[in-house]
Amino acid sequence: MSETTEVIGTPKIHPSSREILPDDPLEMHGLEVRGDPELMLRMLVEEYARIGWGLDQIMQLAGDPNYSAFHGLSQALGKDELRRRIGNILSRCGVIRVRAVEAAATTEYLVQIDKPAK
Repeated sequence: MSETTEVIGTPKIHPSSREILPDDPLEMHGLEVRGDPELMLRMLVEEYARIGWGLDQIMQLAGDPNYSAFHGLSQALGKDELRRRIGNILSRCGVIRVRAVEAAATTEYLVQIDKPAK
């Protein structure tokens, strides 16, 4: 005699292949929260500095209303003051710059290294 098992729930579907619905819980939302704007600015600037962004690149975010963090700070502080503060933060933490260089081809010859005799 075979038993029937009732499946409860929905089938597992990878997010990249499922339909996007208007009330999708994975949709990104920006909102204001209480906190220390100076700390937020420092953390944001340091994060972008670690991926190699400098002052001008970070200031471009301030002009984009879709990037509410820097844009909101730009509106509150003014662009000149925001530029000054970002510059101060970058002068303390620096900007990581990475350059990939392909090494020259190595020789095909092996060098034998002998163990010194005792």
